[in-house]
Amino acid sequence: MTVRNRGDATARDVLITPRIIHGPFFLDEPPKAVPVLKPGTFGTASWRIGASAAPGELEVGARIAYWDRDAEVRHEASAPPVRVDLRSPTTRPVYLSPAELQEKASRSLSVQEAFGLPYDAERAFPVVVDALPGEGLEKVEESTRGSGREFVGQASFHGLDRRRTSYAVRIVASRRGPASTLKLLVFVQAEESLFGFYWRIREAVHRALGTLPHQP
Repeated sequence: MTVRNRGDATARDVLITPRIIHGPFFLDEPPKAVPVLKPGTFGTASWRIGASAAPGELEVGARIAYWDRDAEVRHEASAPPVRVDLRSPTTRPVYLSPAELQEKASRSLSVQEAFGLPYDAERAFPVVVDALPGEGLEKVEESTRGSGREFVGQASFHGLDRRRTSYAVRIVASRRGPASTLKLLVFVQAEESLFGFYWRIREAVHRALGTLPHQP
């Protein structure tokens, strides 16, 4: 959220308190402060927003309080609400060669998360691989290797939305000794689709594994 000082006096101790007005979302971070805003300048603060259900339209507003030391007055104001559509796109499975997928991923926005697996990576990996085609994705490549106390399984998937925009997923399940982890990477070409697509894929992975996702 960006706050601009359009006045003639310096604003100090600018406190920005966001709030969710509409949508199945939540904020669990405290208000944030911008120490000083001189006339004509702006400050930016950011928060992580989580979804308690399938993402839809988000409407978020904010309360802004600041101190005008010249007049020795504390001011408060409301920022106009902003609406953003965070719904996940519908994708259909479309195959690309591994080289084509890598090239598209290099030009995409991405987000990743790693978490512990409830059982060995050897068992968890095929479970996730079998689940992702149900999300409108085509498997592009899959490989495994293991030796004694170690295992690594990797797979990539790709799909297109109705505008022929690419979406890709890569999973890496690994075990070293008794500890197993899964790394989930999501790639999108459309920034506005990143939150919804990542949320949907993440939910599908945890649903397949029988685990509850932690909010990122």
